[in-house]
Amino acid sequence: MIWRPDNGMELQGEDYILRERTRKPFERFKRDATRGLLTGLAALFTTHKWEGTTCHIESLGAKGDLSLEHGVATLKMRFVSFPATFLQAKILSDVEATMTDVCGVISAANRNVFIVHGHDELARSDLKDFLTQLGLHPLVLDEQDDLGMTIIEKFENYATTCSFAFVLMTPDDLTAATGQTESQQRPRQNVIMELGWFMAYLGRERVILLYHGELEIPSDIHGVVYLKFNDSIYEISERIRQRLKGVGLIS
Repeated sequence: MIWRPDNGMELQGEDYILRERTRKPFERFKRDATRGLLTGLAALFTTHKWEGTTCHIESLGAKGDLSLEHGVATLKMRFVSFPATFLQAKILSDVEATMTDVCGVISAANRNVFIVHGHDELARSDLKDFLTQLGLHPLVLDEQDDLGMTIIEKFENYATTCSFAFVLMTPDDLTAATGQTESQQRPRQNVIMELGWFMAYLGRERVILLYHGELEIPSDIHGVVYLKFNDSIYEISERIRQRLKGVGLIS
């Protein structure tokens, strides 16, 4: 028996079963899974065929079925012939690594956290210092090398390396609704755009919204944690710690 309880797989009869959650829509999942099957030396000995949302896979000494249902990817595989025990262990390890990559699972070792911000430089600086003290690696976009990219390319390049996002919403702009004479304070529009991007990419549980002042906040972002501060980020430091502990970024 080579199965190890800590490798993420279950053993049911002769089948090894691995499940991972993913936020990817099926077509993107199918594309990434197909690319994974066609990569590396193992691809030379592997065939696959999609039928609906299930992919039937055959390789040297092993067969498997990969499916996606309701945001959960499930792989069932079994060894049908010769692989020696040490080869089976290597195959299972490679399969798990590929599955994790295809599903976009966030590594527990990823300490990069992104800071979305407006014009409040003091709040941004305090937040960055605080997160650094916690042993995290905060990324501020305008402090990173452009690498010859456009702004949106640069944002996506660095944002996709992060496992958590802090969104600083501060009163940077003024707006008035149609028919109203009084203006309302609101965050910069790039902050709202990046908030939505991170909600879709990381999920609401890995996005936290920090704000101060009386702001116009979009009504369709319920579920994202709101933390209000008055003068300093350090007023809500314990709440931030609790949130980071909740996703396993700090202990």
